[in-house]
Amino acid sequence: MKKQFDNKTLASAAVLLAGVGIGAYLGYDYLSQKNLELQQQLEILTKEEQRSAVMQRVNAQMEEIANEERRISDEQREAAEEQTKVAEQERQNAEQQRHKAEEERQNALIAEQKAIEASRVAKNQQAIAEQERAQAEYSKRVADTLSFITLARSMGAMATNQLQAGNSNLANMLAYMSYQLTVRYDGDIYYPAIYQALVATSQSKQTWNKHKGAISNVEFYPGQAVKSISASTYGEVMNHTMNGNDIESKTIFRDNHYDFRDVFVHSNGNVFVTARNGQVHIFKDDKLVTTLTPNTQDKLLGCTNLGNQMVCIGERTISLIDPNAKTILDTKSLESRITTFSRYDNCPILFDNQGKQHIIKSFNHIESSRIPFNGQVTAFASSKNTKMVAYGMQDGTIYLNTAKMKGIKLVGHRSRVTKIKINGWRIYSSSYDGNLILWMGDQEKIEPITLFTINSWILDFTFDNKKNNIWAGDQRGNLTQAYISVPIMVGKLKGKLKRNFTRDEWDYYIGNNVPYENIIDK
Repeated sequence: MKKQFDNKTLASAAVLLAGVGIGAYLGYDYLSQKNLELQQQLEILTKEEQRSAVMQRVNAQMEEIANEERRISDEQREAAEEQTKVAEQERQNAEQQRHKAEEERQNALIAEQKAIEASRVAKNQQAIAEQERAQAEYSKRVADTLSFITLARSMGAMATNQLQAGNSNLANMLAYMSYQLTVRYDGDIYYPAIYQALVATSQSKQTWNKHKGAISNVEFYPGQAVKSISASTYGEVMNHTMNGNDIESKTIFRDNHYDFRDVFVHSNGNVFVTARNGQVHIFKDDKLVTTLTPNTQDKLLGCTNLGNQMVCIGERTISLIDPNAKTILDTKSLESRITTFSRYDNCPILFDNQGKQHIIKSFNHIESSRIPFNGQVTAFASSKNTKMVAYGMQDGTIYLNTAKMKGIKLVGHRSRVTKIKINGWRIYSSSYDGNLILWMGDQEKIEPITLFTINSWILDFTFDNKKNNIWAGDQRGNLTQAYISVPIMVGKLKGKLKRNFTRDEWDYYIGNNVPYENIIDK
């Protein structure tokens, strides 16, 4: 037991000693480690002290630099403040200059506006002055124009008077100068005094005695400038061809048993000649082709187109004709006696002895109404373009309706009006009084212009295809041709002029205030 105890004690002591040794070792090791750390800390502190000293020197240098920079900054600030003061002064100066410039600009604008206003006023004054000058010039031109047109009309009247007095040379000069002034000042060449002077002095009328009986109708062939056909109450049918200033005539039919009253030249070339005794003779190429006889004893007046066909008009009947087949298709009776016929709005129009008119719209459709005037209608014409309608009466009166006025009474004929034709605004009429008259339908005051007068009843007239000439047939079988074209009449008149006005003639008839001029080159 004791031995075991000792062993245990020894073991414990050994363990204790080992522990003490270990502890001492550990303590020594700890102190060594601590000493090393202190040395390191000392080194660090030494370095930090050295660094602190360095930093103090650096800080001192930095402070010195900062002080220098602050001094420089103060100097710069003072310089900047000085510059700011200078800039502010310059800004104030600039602002003052700007205000001054703005004032000057405003003053300049005001001056410019005043200048513009002054210019506008000046231009207005100039425009007013120019307008007044133009108005004065226009008034002068108007006055001069009216003066010269009045002079031209006066000269036309003097030309007619001088011609009647036998002074043909002077009359020709006055008529020609009347025409020249009218054209120069845009006057109306169809004014009665002027146109009448041209008609009279040009002396363009020619007359040929061709038929034994009264010439009831004369027509030109379509598309033919010089070829016409006429028929007479003595049963004659003749063709006429103008050859220069003469006329060549050819009789293509003669039989005094017939009383021919109408000639109608169809577009197909057939010529329908209507006899009063109830027959229609058809000619082609100057030869009689056939004769149509309506199944009635009616007295026939003439033929005209009805659409693509024709209608033959009698006093109591109308007959429908096929112009190509040359046959009568139908005949119907009328309620009243027809005295004359014409055309209106591309339709035949009939006038009876009871004061009525009848428009044939188709063979089975006839519109009837009373004529708008009292009396017996003996001639009629109308114009689609000008809307004029003219009624010629048995007493010589012509009643004219226009688009603006109705019932204009034209007085110029002394007896029965036999034919009326309208060409534009010009109205032509003939009468038993032997006068062929022109009326201007567009004038405020419509006066008659006598184209020519013959000593016989004028039964019919027509124009050539160019409407340069007018042709009339009279009761004595005469064909009369006259120019109605102003250029042709002026050409004829100019060819008759033999001399210029003397200075005394010019001053007397025209006036010494009008500059003298030659009318022919001599």
